[in-house]
Amino acid sequence: MTMPSERTRAIVWVGGLLIDIARDRTLPVALRLRAVVIARHFPTTDDVFLMANAMKQNWHRTMLAPLEQTEAEDAGDHRPLTLQTRLGWPEA
Repeated sequence: MTMPSERTRAIVWVGGLLIDIARDRTLPVALRLRAVVIARHFPTTDDVFLMANAMKQNWHRTMLAPLEQTEAEDAGDHRPLTLQTRLGWPEA
């Protein structure tokens, strides 16, 4: 069973992976464009924080953990997707 901290960490890491895919000029433009489109609708770390705090009130249905309870910072090269992340449309 996936724990809330593992689920939270995975969401943060995937956001960072989308950033890396979108900015990697060695990948096909179509793939990079898809990553940008997905990232624009993917939860940021701010969204995850708000969702985790809202779920605290319903402790029996907690799906996410607060970011400080995860190892999300240990994402390696994958920077977290934040409100300040700007991804432009990829060019060839």
